[in-house]
Amino acid sequence: MKKNLAVIFGSRSTEHDISILTASQVMSAVDKEKYNLIPIYISNDGVWYSGSQLLDLKFLTDIDFKKLKQVAILPSSHFLHVKRIGGFKKTEKIDCAIISCHGKNGEDGTVQGLLELAQIPYQSSGVSGASIGLEKDVMKEIFLQNGVPITKYFVVTKSWFESVNFSIKIMLGSMSLPVITKPNKLGSSIGISVCKTEEELIEAIKLAFMFDDKVIIEQYIENLKEVNISVLGDGDDAIVSVTEEVQNKGLLSFDKKYLSSSATKSSQKIETNKQSKDKGIKDGGTKNGMQNMDRIIPADITKAQKKQIDKLAKKIFECTNSKGVVRIDFMIDESTNKVYANEINTIPGSFAFYLWEKSGITFNNLIDKLVYIAETHQKKEAALTTTFLSGVLSQSQIKSK
Repeated sequence: MKKNLAVIFGSRSTEHDISILTASQVMSAVDKEKYNLIPIYISNDGVWYSGSQLLDLKFLTDIDFKKLKQVAILPSSHFLHVKRIGGFKKTEKIDCAIISCHGKNGEDGTVQGLLELAQIPYQSSGVSGASIGLEKDVMKEIFLQNGVPITKYFVVTKSWFESVNFSIKIMLGSMSLPVITKPNKLGSSIGISVCKTEEELIEAIKLAFMFDDKVIIEQYIENLKEVNISVLGDGDDAIVSVTEEVQNKGLLSFDKKYLSSSATKSSQKIETNKQSKDKGIKDGGTKNGMQNMDRIIPADITKAQKKQIDKLAKKIFECTNSKGVVRIDFMIDESTNKVYANEINTIPGSFAFYLWEKSGITFNNLIDKLVYIAETHQKKEAALTTTFLSGVLSQSQIKSK
């Protein structure tokens, strides 16, 4: 019997459009002989919709909401509910959910929490792991506590920045220009700047505060080699992919990631013989996205560096309570050959499928593994004791008024 697989994407996030690309890629790769797809799109204003039209990437570029049904997942039900006259009515059961959201209101533990309450298995990191993955200041503290090497950094709050006590000298501390500024809870290179002067730094902080109330200042590495790796599994039970070396001169902007001409030229179709028979997804769903950046796979690094990155990636995956598939970004200072962890992406763009294809796992097989991980984890959680008869509320303990 086919499983009902919900793919949740969109949401109130600056990375909303990238989420649509990732979801389209996922839905394109799903084995239609194993799964019934239930696309669930969360609009920019937070309303949930479903409908077969969402399987068409062209429809997603210009959505006609009148053709869709407003839906909801309730915290006490495994089922999708459709809005009708008189309220929401129960429809099909959701056997597993694939969260394809990026950024706030989806990758940060919010959707994960809802699915936990509904007891629906899902593929991504849990509430705590998802939250850690999005909050860079918390992530860096966990890295430090677990001996993971990172560059020097400083956290700037908006209230301190706007106060009379603000000091560039205190903020930079032992760092030296140039530095990088980043919004604390954002991805896809949105709001990121490289600052070579104090004037540029002030303006960059103001820009970052447009997206968050905390800003991360990091030491910039002049002779930088960017190396990414993906991890698949649950906690300490995980495997790593091949590495990739991102070919990038200077700051990797949003446009370079998703809109560059080289990305368009290198667009690729998902390989599978069954794909040509499927009528579910139109337009392939694989154009653009993280897999299309200029890159070298595997990365041009030494065996010692690969061994170190593999070890650090597994440690990061475990200490951040990660689950499913993640991408962890590393930096190598080529002037010293030191390796630094940059960040973990708990729902990586394109699900990092291009790294797993090079590791011998096709995209549709990757989805099968994610469903298995989700279901196995949910069974383990369900087996835990969640009630305790304490006697606190027994009649003998309650004094009537």
